[in-house]
Amino acid sequence: MKKVVLAFDRELVIAEKKESRWNIHSHFKGANPITLANDPHNPERLYCGTFDRGLWRSIDGGSSWEAIGTLYSFGDVYPSDASSMSSITAVTVSPLKGEDGNGIVYVGTEPSALFISKDGGDSFELLTDYRQIPSYSSWFFPQRTYTHHVKHIEISATNPKVLYTTIEVGGLMKSVDGGITWTEEKGGNSPQDIHVLKSHQKHPNRLYGVLGDSFLKDPGHEYAESYDDGQTWKYMTDGLNHHYAYHMAVSPINPDTIMIATSSNPHAAHEYQNGHCESFIYRKEKNQPWTRITTGLPVAKGTLIPVLQSTVEGDFYLFSNKGVFQSMGGVLKWTSLDVPWEQRFVTQHPYDMIIIE
Repeated sequence: MKKVVLAFDRELVIAEKKESRWNIHSHFKGANPITLANDPHNPERLYCGTFDRGLWRSIDGGSSWEAIGTLYSFGDVYPSDASSMSSITAVTVSPLKGEDGNGIVYVGTEPSALFISKDGGDSFELLTDYRQIPSYSSWFFPQRTYTHHVKHIEISATNPKVLYTTIEVGGLMKSVDGGITWTEEKGGNSPQDIHVLKSHQKHPNRLYGVLGDSFLKDPGHEYAESYDDGQTWKYMTDGLNHHYAYHMAVSPINPDTIMIATSSNPHAAHEYQNGHCESFIYRKEKNQPWTRITTGLPVAKGTLIPVLQSTVEGDFYLFSNKGVFQSMGGVLKWTSLDVPWEQRFVTQHPYDMIIIE
């Protein structure tokens, strides 16, 4: 690995390794960068979505950035419910190439809407604002009950024309035609608060979800899987002692090796509270209960809910307010990367991470 890109709640940090030494530099200080993506055809082509300053693009691995997207001009007047790209909540890049040879870019927003760029971010068009979905009027976000947003965008690992978007809080929306038309995957036991959704190359109809549903329903709705592409779900919580699940990574090599990040409740997960926050990492193998992982990780108390990522080699990475950690092959032991860690990072919420090999 040569570079990690880390989105905190008040800055974007680029950590780059040259020879044996890590160097860091920051961008967007004081802003709210919460979602990251890079182009599968060019890993140095990055996109950063902020909740307060729209969408940004870098073509040099994060050394410089430019604002892109449908930004309003000073003095323009728009309806209060107009879809715009000012509050970005999710971004991803498809392996399908657009008109310029770069990956197609999808951007989710608050209020819930999905935009697409087929020219590497030079221009965007609105795909949907989801108002055609029957349950739209019931969607809400607990912290801002008057609105809701696209929480996660997942491109099917087996068919890039198939898109999934999760709504916080509103459930799972699916498109089989690249985002032109949308349906709601709504069975009787479907989760409504899917924080992260994953698909897998080796299982075309399998979906994985980490959930906040235990705080909408009863405990026992922290994690679920679907084996029929979202029509029905099975909740798997044996061994989990903490009922708020927020992040997840799945090994691309072994679809039954799963890591999730949990906490006792949303406040403990997301609010530093002078170090009274806490988070817990669990690992699951096929047909086995969840096992809590602690070796090599910082203590749970004082650790904000971390970001989890996996690489094509089957390694796992974790980014928290305490540092960046690696688990080779998804084993039980983690080791800390020697990234210089500024004191100001400790009180900041980790939101997203990109690993550039």
